[in-house]
Amino acid sequence: MSEVNLSALTAEALNKSGVLWLRLAGGERLTWFAIGTDELDGQILLVSGGQEADLGPLPEQLEVVLRSKGDGGRLLTLRARAQELTPDNAWWDAAASALLGERLNAPPGLVDSWRAASTMWLLAPFGAPVQSPGHPGPEGNDRAAAPVTVGAAGTPVRRPWHLGGRGRRG
Repeated sequence: MSEVNLSALTAEALNKSGVLWLRLAGGERLTWFAIGTDELDGQILLVSGGQEADLGPLPEQLEVVLRSKGDGGRLLTLRARAQELTPDNAWWDAAASALLGERLNAPPGLVDSWRAASTMWLLAPFGAPVQSPGHPGPEGNDRAAAPVTVGAAGTPVRRPWHLGGRGRRG
């Protein structure tokens, strides 16, 4: 088996996705992100609270899960150090600019709202991935065992007639 260039794979996985999962004590949390440029190159940027989804306080070290767009399986699980960026931090404006570029349907004054009511996070990946292609990690392949459902109980999806008929009623 040939060696995988993990740096290139990480960059490609981050560039091809608009969301990632943070593995926290309460489970995995989905969030949107931006990739830093210039002095923040290779860093993952997040906004929490205010008008954005509240991720709560992040631990000093956490795992970032990147999934394959094709089948939803875990592509990479990276270790990262989390650092809170306060508005007086020298990197805050560069981070806000990168995040604003990735924010869909950004309302006017969003950066000011982030400055007043949100927490900005910088995640710095480090070390070898916990899970990568050819190295399934401690939890094996970690493919989704069941389709994603809505809500706690979920409801079965009804197939249209042209895809093999309606589901059987039991």
